[in-house]
Amino acid sequence: MLLPAFRRVRPLLLARLLASALARTVLFALLATVSAFAAAPEKFPAGDGLFTFTAWDGPPLPVYFHAPANVTPATPIVFVMHGQARNGDEYRDQWSELAARYGFLLLVPTFGNRDFPGFESFNYGNVLAPDGTRRPSGQWAFTAIERLFDHVKSTAGLAAPTYFIYGHSAGAQFVHRLFFFLPDARAARVISANAGAYMLPDFKTAHPYGLGGSGVTESDLKTALTRPVLVLLGEADIDPHHRPMPRTPEANAQGLHRFSRGLNYFRLATEQTVRLGVPFGWKIATVPGVAHSNTLMAPAAAAHFFGP
Repeated sequence: MLLPAFRRVRPLLLARLLASALARTVLFALLATVSAFAAAPEKFPAGDGLFTFTAWDGPPLPVYFHAPANVTPATPIVFVMHGQARNGDEYRDQWSELAARYGFLLLVPTFGNRDFPGFESFNYGNVLAPDGTRRPSGQWAFTAIERLFDHVKSTAGLAAPTYFIYGHSAGAQFVHRLFFFLPDARAARVISANAGAYMLPDFKTAHPYGLGGSGVTESDLKTALTRPVLVLLGEADIDPHHRPMPRTPEANAQGLHRFSRGLNYFRLATEQTVRLGVPFGWKIATVPGVAHSNTLMAPAAAAHFFGP
């Protein structure tokens, strides 16, 4: 019954309609393909790449990555946290050769200034709102790492039960807080390199320079002190006037420069394990001749992760 009406459509118009429909179909298919890859590649192509992670309660995160030549279910996963410049692409480039050499999947989630302005949103993990109350844990930047770990494993068929995470400078401020706020985080090792200031394991000091008012409990502190943390310090990171280094009174009380602040942080953590009677899981290491440089700290960090 529709055929007579269909015949009344002129041949040229019919051809145009069909072509338009075909074009839309092809376009939708292409967009679906691009969208699927942007969400997370099912199989990571060897080399450098980028995708957008959305499977958490916060804003979309660009994730720069480097995949070794042969990604298998047993491939380790390493997160690298960028510094204050929020330059995930540069950190990926500085770690790519190490990922290829050691055979790990490198992931550099990027917390941009637009969605994560200031220290509180990134360095401090986006845990506390401006009024001092805790945000829902699903919005914490720390939680994004755990969700991204699950997402990459499920989409790429990886089987690693744990991950490695390294941060330099502002990224080091991020990672050294991880186990305090997420005591059950599945990190096999955390490396905090050249942090500008620390959240001291001390309830007498107010957050963000200590645990006071952070919501961290003594039980959380005990657990964090037993976890596998490496404080990695460049021995030449001793410029007391280095521009990005925090110089508030609270930060200055931790030491004259980053190197001394890291030593004092580790010393206080050691004292707390004695006071609390818990086994100490942390270690400290230094890199001779290196100042405030992720490029020069990265090889030492990778070696601590995977051996010489």
